[in-house]
Amino acid sequence: MGGSDLEFDVIVAGAGPGGCTLAYLLARSGVRVALVERHQELDREFRGYFFQPSVMKLFDQMGVLDGVLALPHRKIDAFHFIDHGKRLFSVRFDDLPRPYHFGVNLAQPLLLQFLIDKASAFDNFTFMNGTVVTDLIKGEKGVSGVQVRRGSERLELSTRVVVGADGRYSTVRKLAGIEQEEEEHQFDFVWFDMPAIGGKKYPLQIQIEDEGMLIHIPMGKDKVQIGWVIRKGTYNELRRQGIEQFRNRLSAVEPGLQSGLARHLVDFKQCSILDIQVAMMKSWVQDGLLLIGDAAHIASPFSGQGNSLAIQDAVAAHPVIMEALRTSTGILSKRELHLYEKERRPAVAQIQSIQRMQANMLGIRNPLLLRLRRTAVPIVSHTPLFERMRNKLALGSKPIHVATDYFVR
Repeated sequence: MGGSDLEFDVIVAGAGPGGCTLAYLLARSGVRVALVERHQELDREFRGYFFQPSVMKLFDQMGVLDGVLALPHRKIDAFHFIDHGKRLFSVRFDDLPRPYHFGVNLAQPLLLQFLIDKASAFDNFTFMNGTVVTDLIKGEKGVSGVQVRRGSERLELSTRVVVGADGRYSTVRKLAGIEQEEEEHQFDFVWFDMPAIGGKKYPLQIQIEDEGMLIHIPMGKDKVQIGWVIRKGTYNELRRQGIEQFRNRLSAVEPGLQSGLARHLVDFKQCSILDIQVAMMKSWVQDGLLLIGDAAHIASPFSGQGNSLAIQDAVAAHPVIMEALRTSTGILSKRELHLYEKERRPAVAQIQSIQRMQANMLGIRNPLLLRLRRTAVPIVSHTPLFERMRNKLALGSKPIHVATDYFVR
């Protein structure tokens, strides 16, 4: 590894929830870790804000839950599904075993900065923002580092393993030549933020009427995120119809939004379009390389799984990396790293299967099937099957724990 500008044990590319969590766990375990983030700032056009109860448990095991809950947030005790004015079912987080009986809506940049600040307390942690990965450094034994661009400066960073935590359009994955098995999805989401009018409390819910499908995501006491579900590929048509027509469609589903929309939604520039994909990468590991989060598997936004899956990946990857660093020399082998993929791939596949079923249920158009949905789903929601499904989504499809034994005391 001689000749590199900087040397680390682990390089994590991507400062999202998974990358920041893994970097913190490694830093706290005494590993020389660099967290490389292409953007100068942590804010993005669109980031999911919901974190499942499973994340609360993991943060508690990491010893950071009190700090996370000290950030501005909103606790979520339930998620509701409304179909033509009828509540078909509610996913009750407050029925889960205490103390992890709630989810959290939290501005993602606040959480990411919090985790980076916690990791920065360790001298063995380096945060490199505004730093773009331009290539992987490969040798006979696998990936041994990355080439990066930081402003006008170009650097080579050497490492024993590169972790791609850089999202659904992962540069690390593309440079590694890892292909994805992508499924066609029938929806896209249009998102925007607006103030909560008159102190109105917006529940976390999906609301379906003849005019369309609308999602409320409460963002605190004074802001709500609105999602509008559209058929894939129809966003340009929506824009051509104009912002007033869009406001009218939203108000037709939820009349209580009308005054707020008229005041605050004035241009499509305020909206973000989220291209819905469901994908599983054909491999998550190579010699010297490991993928987590959306870089390894892309989840649908249905049931708010993306952030939680990424953090679970980080927690699962942590002991695998630690043990490989401890018991071997040089680049970490695919054989050593595969233990992480072996554990996580089936767990993620289960969640994707549930999301696929949810999407199919939401996409029903046939009038007979719609009536069946309104009749059958409320009945199913009171069965043990529904409870098991809720528990998988809220707590994870497989129990996972933070390997605190590796922490430096």
